[in-house]
Amino acid sequence: MKNFFAHITLIVLIFSCVQSKHEEVLSRAYDNGIVTLEKIDSVQIEYLGNPIVHDIDPQSGTILFMEHGDTFEDIYVADFDGNILYTYPKFGDLPDTYGVLFGPLKIIGEKEFMAYGINGLLTYDLSGKLISRTKIQDIVPYNFARKSMGYGLGILDDAVLYIDQGSRNLDYSDLDIYHKVSPMITIDKITGKIEEVMKIPESSIYLNGKHFFRDAWAPVFGLTNDKLFVVFGAEPKIFVFDNNNSFSLIKEIPFTIPNYNYFLGESSFNPNSLMYYFSYGRVETINWLDGVFILGYFPGYNQIDINESLENKSLEGYREFGDRMRKKYPHRFAIFDSAGNLLNDFVLENVDPRNIILRNGELWAMEKPDWEIEKDYFTVYRLELKID
Repeated sequence: MKNFFAHITLIVLIFSCVQSKHEEVLSRAYDNGIVTLEKIDSVQIEYLGNPIVHDIDPQSGTILFMEHGDTFEDIYVADFDGNILYTYPKFGDLPDTYGVLFGPLKIIGEKEFMAYGINGLLTYDLSGKLISRTKIQDIVPYNFARKSMGYGLGILDDAVLYIDQGSRNLDYSDLDIYHKVSPMITIDKITGKIEEVMKIPESSIYLNGKHFFRDAWAPVFGLTNDKLFVVFGAEPKIFVFDNNNSFSLIKEIPFTIPNYNYFLGESSFNPNSLMYYFSYGRVETINWLDGVFILGYFPGYNQIDINESLENKSLEGYREFGDRMRKKYPHRFAIFDSAGNLLNDFVLENVDPRNIILRNGELWAMEKPDWEIEKDYFTVYRLELKID
């Protein structure tokens, strides 16, 4: 690994009456619109396949990734020199299997990681030895799952915080569902009891009396010592909650991104509305670093391209359309100050905003997948805020 630049910090001193130098720099950067992200470090791992990074822990120098196949799932543990230290399965007919994985693996401590699956909360050491298992009460198969490091588990003192992953038994044509669902849950580490921790806030667009596609409100979230930051689905608003047992709503921070085209719902139920997920915009990750929010998002197609996406096509036509849309609408970063003012909106070359994590004060991201060239390695990058 090579360190190319010194660390540039942006610290907002909330309890200070005197504006610090960092606050002045941040304010000036906002005025000039020059806050961005830069790559300052990287780890390259030799691997031929389709790896998905689940977690990166700078403190222990550990990278946890997986290969997800139709009939297999293999776990890989690598270090910051790019060496693969261990590889093994925990999927299928094994005595210590997690069963079906509900979310990405999470490194806890220096030599352990947690798996959240149908068989409970399981802890393994890095070599794959099962350490503990907590059976989860009343667990049901999920409706959707996100298995990359942008959607990691939130580790609390006594519980695990995660998103509710929907149900195949819900009647999505019933508008009351939007008032009944609990987008986030906690799982007690000892008892395995699941607790609903919040409802969709009353001000949310998902309570506007319209119909949305299935689980459109599914949140992304970020945790600090005392705050929980949540964006529900595509809604351009950050909801700030207390990070405690009550998860009380503190405030709402609306934001605006140019050319962000998100789904506002339909007046009647549309059983085929899930197709809108692929063409309308959505927020995919959120992180709070040095006094700013860093969001990864998909901007959504314009209306002409949405209409074209709904047209019948040949297999080759669908492939050509998909390739064209990927180039036209790349996944992007947007940076906001604490009040929701947009500081910058940009594409960072070869970095995937969906596969990003903040650990121990360091921001790490996986490279973008290459749809045209098969490589026998992949790269993860350390990112820092930069002021030009």
